[in-house]
Amino acid sequence: MTARVTIIGGGLAGLAAAESLSRFGTDKVAIRLIESRRQTGGRAGSFHDSASGQTVDYCQHVAMGCCTNFIDFVQRMKLDRHFRVYDQLTFLHRSGSSRFAASRRIPPPLHLAGAFGRLSYLSWPQKCRVAYGVWRLMRTPASELRQLTAKQWLIRNRQDDACIANFWDVILVSALGEHTRYAAADAAQKVILDGFASHPDASDVWVPAMPLSELFGIQATERIQRDGVDVIRGAPVRTVVRSNGSFQIRTASGQQTADAVIAAVPWHQMAKIDWQTNSDRGNDWFARFASIPSSAITGIHLWLDRPITTLPHVVLVGTLAQWLFREPIAETKHQSTNDRVGGTPAFYHQIVISGAVDVAGESKEALVSQVMQELRDFFPDARDAKLLRHRVVTDPNSVFSVTPQVQELRPAIDTPVDGLFLAGDWVDTGWPSTMEGAVRSGRLAAARVAQRCGLNPSPLTPDLSPGRLYRWFSNGP
Repeated sequence: MTARVTIIGGGLAGLAAAESLSRFGTDKVAIRLIESRRQTGGRAGSFHDSASGQTVDYCQHVAMGCCTNFIDFVQRMKLDRHFRVYDQLTFLHRSGSSRFAASRRIPPPLHLAGAFGRLSYLSWPQKCRVAYGVWRLMRTPASELRQLTAKQWLIRNRQDDACIANFWDVILVSALGEHTRYAAADAAQKVILDGFASHPDASDVWVPAMPLSELFGIQATERIQRDGVDVIRGAPVRTVVRSNGSFQIRTASGQQTADAVIAAVPWHQMAKIDWQTNSDRGNDWFARFASIPSSAITGIHLWLDRPITTLPHVVLVGTLAQWLFREPIAETKHQSTNDRVGGTPAFYHQIVISGAVDVAGESKEALVSQVMQELRDFFPDARDAKLLRHRVVTDPNSVFSVTPQVQELRPAIDTPVDGLFLAGDWVDTGWPSTMEGAVRSGRLAAARVAQRCGLNPSPLTPDLSPGRLYRWFSNGP
């Protein structure tokens, strides 16, 4: 008998769940994916800028080499060729630039010694403090971190204000989308160890060379459709009824029946669905997720009359701007001189500001003015550059705020309702709010559905193996 599965939500989690289940074939599982918007992809989306004619991502997304399930997902979709992979980062401080690159010849965690040593804006005592902090993270069980913020833990472990501002904040705020004074210490540990310390490939940076709306909204969606997934767009789910062993999923345009449901919906959207499940906990169980706070990310899109750097991306230290990306899409798709604003050749740059609560009260003009001044301070070619056009995009619900309290609220894949499973970067996968977390959750939800249907679930892609020396340093198994 063919199992009927409905996936509510067409973001990365929903797409990953659909791809995973589609491997069983349509004779075993009939999959329907329902997306409320006109295009799938969720928060990994883009907009069309009419003045320049470009399709631009709302906010630049990147993955890292440690994101094994996300990388496997894009490889299965044959989308990996649309990513550019970099094995080093450039940190730019007012005192100069530093190249951060892990050694491929030295085993972890010693492979980071040279990278730390090249951070010229840190003094040697500060570098030693940072190395000590990483070592302490390796030696500390995650269970001892759960009630602490990252900053509380860092202060307790000899990290002074300069170290926190110039190293830890630079890494963690971008990765977690939240400031260290709020972010949970165990989430920070996950970033540092899995993202940098455990494997030479972990810190590789995967940057999309195609708009996210094209990657996930079109190409990934077409791929799962070819594999038999029925995709319905522009159909917000209003009600889910559980009765007589099956589900009725109601939208404005009709009703679907399913044997199992994966709710791949953001935390702040869960309460907008009327869950008629006959569960003892009822709608209150779903409504509680609305209390999870969000953290904003701002993308500042700048079209200048000239390129201001030859680097594809730069990590900025000690500034409001955190990342600069230069023409991430135009590098592979077309020559940037073909983009024009008012007849003048335009060169696209994007600034990303994560954990943007500190700029919430600023006007867009003030933000752009401050960022442009910072660029002029760092890049000589920016001093005479003319700003042709700008656009500021802030998503207040970019990620959930990964505080210690929220970590306790994150739900498991399973719900109190038989046959209903959760997916999304906010579900408790052990990962923060990332594309990797989203894909993992979708695959885990698909595995639970497969088990329920008597099928052999596909395992998660294994993490990068840390190696014997790393395990010895961390006192691990």
